[in-house]
Amino acid sequence: MDIYHELQSIGLHKSEIRVYLFLLENGLSTPPQVAKGTKIARTNCYNILESLEGKGLIETQKIGKRKAYLASDPEALLQNLETKKQSLQKVLPDLKALHVTQKNKPKITFYEGFDQVKNIYWQTLSAEEIFAIGSTKHLDELHGKFFKQFLSELKHKGIVLYDILTPESGKTIAHNTREALKGLYDVDILPEKYKEISTDILIWDNNVALVALEEPIFGTVLTNPPLARTFKLLVKLLKEQLKK
Repeated sequence: MDIYHELQSIGLHKSEIRVYLFLLENGLSTPPQVAKGTKIARTNCYNILESLEGKGLIETQKIGKRKAYLASDPEALLQNLETKKQSLQKVLPDLKALHVTQKNKPKITFYEGFDQVKNIYWQTLSAEEIFAIGSTKHLDELHGKFFKQFLSELKHKGIVLYDILTPESGKTIAHNTREALKGLYDVDILPEKYKEISTDILIWDNNVALVALEEPIFGTVLTNPPLARTFKLLVKLLKEQLKK
């Protein structure tokens, strides 16, 4: 296990880790001893020691008139994380309220390349239902493993997918998607006279995503409640016409 990497992942920077590990290994030490042992400048060492003390990871003791430091039990790391978690839980309702306010402001986010575009599909997993128009054939050909993972997450979360597919997607992919999602999948197929397209439109919550699935691959997410409601209405109207 890479101790440095793991300690960095919980918010300690490299100099803090060096000082903390030094004190764990060497016990009670004065700032000059810590500076010499870690090869960190003494002036910086004082700041690092204060930071670690503030995080509850080291303790202060006196050797005569001099101040010295001792590493706390490593269990303090867990307690430190728990304290942060409790603090976050206290302010979480206020943060969510701010997020709701932000949701009501129109927003446009651009995604370039398929690795970024995949994030659009993952974002839809926060919804209870998704409306879509496009070519799952292109998505499956582009990255079949990702498409299967996406369908698996839809099934796992119980998200309903209302889909309108191109004729080619209807012939090749619709059956597999229906098998994967069972009753969570409502699909309609465009008439044969319409050619295959290489795009996907996704509507969920207050978002509308426009995705191009051939080079240059990109996506744009528009976040706006009235716009999302309008697109959902259009998909519903089209599905009603296709069912006749």
